[in-house]
Amino acid sequence: MDAKALLASLGVELSKHAGKDLSCRSPIDGAEIAMLRADTAADVHAKVAAAHEAFTTWREAPAPRRGELLRLYAEELRAHKDELGALVSIEAGKILQEGRGEVQEMIDICDLAVGSHASSTASPSPPSAPGTA
Repeated sequence: MDAKALLASLGVELSKHAGKDLSCRSPIDGAEIAMLRADTAADVHAKVAAAHEAFTTWREAPAPRRGELLRLYAEELRAHKDELGALVSIEAGKILQEGRGEVQEMIDICDLAVGSHASSTASPSPPSAPGTA
């Protein structure tokens, strides 16, 4: 499957990003994958402001809610591991197994973070007495 078909299968509407400013090329053979438009300064400022607002919202969410969202994100990664792995393979010029491995690493990081969010809501353990740790 080619990059455009992979992106479409993942719900990316490439037409929203199409333009003549940037040529995206495969590191494997140099073939053009897509032509994209560059953002204007105003676009960049709007995206940075939106990212800042999202960070503020995320930061204020309770740890169990953040953990749940990360768990759901990991489920989406698992559900689309093959397509995402193929996309990573095309984007980075890696063999397919390495692309899938990159996606698995993202899943593992989410799972680790979910565990740390869960543990951050637990009551802290009392410190060990000196010499008993």
